[in-house]
Amino acid sequence: MRTRDLLQIVWDDLERNSRRAVLTMFGLVVGSGAVVLVTSVGLAGRQYAVQQLETLGSNLIYAWYDGPTPSVNDLTDDDYREVVARASALAEVTRFTTDYTDLDIRGQQYNATLVGTDATYGRVRNILMREGRFLSNADVENRRRVCILPVSLAGRIFGDGEKLNRLLRVEDLDLEVIGTFRDEQSFGIPTELSQNAVIIPVSLLMALNNSNRIDRICAQAKSRGSVDRATRQISDILAANHGTDVIYRVESLTEVLNMIGRVSSGLIVIVTAVSGISLLVGGVGIMNIMLISIRLRTPEIGLRKALGARSKEILSAFILESLAISITGGLVGILIGASLPAVLTALLEVPIPISPLSIILALVVSASVGVLFGYYPARHASQVNPAQSMRYEA
Repeated sequence: MRTRDLLQIVWDDLERNSRRAVLTMFGLVVGSGAVVLVTSVGLAGRQYAVQQLETLGSNLIYAWYDGPTPSVNDLTDDDYREVVARASALAEVTRFTTDYTDLDIRGQQYNATLVGTDATYGRVRNILMREGRFLSNADVENRRRVCILPVSLAGRIFGDGEKLNRLLRVEDLDLEVIGTFRDEQSFGIPTELSQNAVIIPVSLLMALNNSNRIDRICAQAKSRGSVDRATRQISDILAANHGTDVIYRVESLTEVLNMIGRVSSGLIVIVTAVSGISLLVGGVGIMNIMLISIRLRTPEIGLRKALGARSKEILSAFILESLAISITGGLVGILIGASLPAVLTALLEVPIPISPLSIILALVVSASVGVLFGYYPARHASQVNPAQSMRYEA
């Protein structure tokens, strides 16, 4: 029997029993679609989490005193200058100190955070300016009474009108607004910019507090590969300045990013395994339907063998039929699973990447299920005795 004739027989059998074939492939449609959809959503979630964390700053390193404050062990501006001078693995170094105040906006009181920092802070923390400019070195050196506001706070204070060069009353100071920046999205991690942050020159805030104490030193490593070395350098400098018995925390976002990667990968594997179970259930369905089909078609199989069809050809025909059902179900499931992320991307304007690996995996598993679960019924059909099948017909 030629291959073309064999394929024609398979097609005729599927066409004759199309309703049964469609119901058989339903489990594979669900399983394959779930594999693609779950993997795509999992990848999108991991990508979103990484992007949100990276908005805190690329290769960011924080250093702070982990003890009661105020204390003689608090970080100072001298520590910052030592880190700038001696930490060779750092590309940028900045510092900030904070204080808390109340803003009176049209008779309503708002809690605000005064963030005293310098010109480098905007680059280290990836501040995205919307209007105006960030702090300059001259602002810090001359203790200029200027400030930068997040867009949301500036809107509450000044409404829809002009915001630049307006004056904001903070305590006993009139601060000139020189810029606005995009509100920080920090993936639920509280930072100095989380809410109602008013950025001013660090020298001005130090003068107001009559102290050179700083809350944190922030640094940007030269590359991701140098984050660990930069962290050790900062720790060694602080230990040399204050003693090894004083506890200073020096941490980066690298471990958090790695943890997110491990957790999301684990979830994808678990849920993909559950989806794989659905594929196996579909495979069991294929085997059951094939066994029933073979029993109903026993006279037909016997007639084919009586007319000269070999057992090998009968086996191949039924395996091809099972494979056709499983691959078709897998392709339909893949199309559904891949189309949903595309629809969600268009509706929510959130990019949901489709993993090519998940598509290949779903297709390979579907085909494997068809072969594995179709082999036993096909082998059973190939062993039908023509004489017995004729008696069965009678």
